[in-house]
Amino acid sequence: MKLTPIAWILVLCSAGFTVVALLAPFEVVELVGGPLVVAGAYFAGRRGGVSTAVWASVSALAAAYVLGNVDVDDLVATVAGYLILGIALGIGVDRWRRDHAELQRTVQTMLGFQAQLTASQKRYRLLFESSNDPVYLHGLDHNGEPTRFVAVNDAACRRLGYSRTDLLGLLPRKVDAAPRPGQLREVMHRLLKEDSVMWESVLRTAGGDKVPVEISSSLTDVDGELVVISIARDISGRKEQEQHLLDLSLRDPLTGLLNRRGFLVMLPEHGKHAKRSRTPVIVLYADLDGLKEINDGQGHARGDEAIRAVAVALRQTFREADLVARLGGDEFCVVAEADAEVDPETLVGRLDAALAEAGTKLDLPLGMSYGTVVTNALGLEDAHELLQKADALMYEQKRARRGRRGGDDQVTAEAAEEAAGAATGDGAV
Repeated sequence: MKLTPIAWILVLCSAGFTVVALLAPFEVVELVGGPLVVAGAYFAGRRGGVSTAVWASVSALAAAYVLGNVDVDDLVATVAGYLILGIALGIGVDRWRRDHAELQRTVQTMLGFQAQLTASQKRYRLLFESSNDPVYLHGLDHNGEPTRFVAVNDAACRRLGYSRTDLLGLLPRKVDAAPRPGQLREVMHRLLKEDSVMWESVLRTAGGDKVPVEISSSLTDVDGELVVISIARDISGRKEQEQHLLDLSLRDPLTGLLNRRGFLVMLPEHGKHAKRSRTPVIVLYADLDGLKEINDGQGHARGDEAIRAVAVALRQTFREADLVARLGGDEFCVVAEADAEVDPETLVGRLDAALAEAGTKLDLPLGMSYGTVVTNALGLEDAHELLQKADALMYEQKRARRGRRGGDDQVTAEAAEEAAGAATGDGAV
């Protein structure tokens, strides 16, 4: 071990004591015994204080005994006292040194933790403020009720259209526009059990616009108070894409009307509405007369124009809330809620007028055959049976028309094929 200047001084003092013990009377030995104690204490605090003290004491004792300058018993008693005192002081110094070193380590650890905490806070603040997604914190009472916002980032202010001051004065319910009532409360209750939840919702801006979002919420305890931190990611683009894909799967690409699959998906919703309102429902099943002749004589492009014209006439005749679908080919179906001003004859008359107008614009004779069923919510539960019944009524009208024109026994090949389709209930999906 490399000795410091103080260590060299103490070592020299201890060595000097030994020399004095060899030459000086006992009284002098007593006066210079201090260096032994100091040397023992110092080295006990640095390295092996006991061995150092023993070395110095034995050296003095041996020197005094050889020279015979002092009484051996007195010298032994004095040196033993110095030895015990030096060892005790050395142990004390060593303990103080260890405690001091431990305190220094503790202080350094605390300073390290404080530095880490400060760095973590800076990183959190940087992420909080620089995030492009709205980030906001609000309280949560032990009953699962959200309390006012306590922190919001700039992105939240921009996306929701509030100033920071105004937003911090609001409750989360003010900006919540979840499509399902009670969703926010349900999520907060889940947080009390799960600590973190990811969920989809809708936020309402200051201007009243609604923004679909995916929210990641976490629950933490800050000084004994529950705080929820949420990151809301705008998923408007994703929702538009999902709706686009849904439209592709549920809508007819030629007319934009629901296809057969879309009709079957939406029919139960109309059944629920009819059950709540307790109103009758009109089901109109129709197909376009003469589409085959148009396709064969003027081409399929002309036939497509006729189909699109029928779709326009249907939209003009029926309400936006009514269910209008192209089931396939030249077949269409409408589910409309009946009222005092809406009955099957009225609807058919309106549709015939709209078709005549559309046919005039296209220079095509547009007409349809109809089968109408008046039912209730219970009658909408079995879509296959409903369509089969309306389809059969439509073919009865078609046969009656042909019978008036040329007799029931003069059914064309096309009519025979259509009748066979009605009997089997076939249709494009």
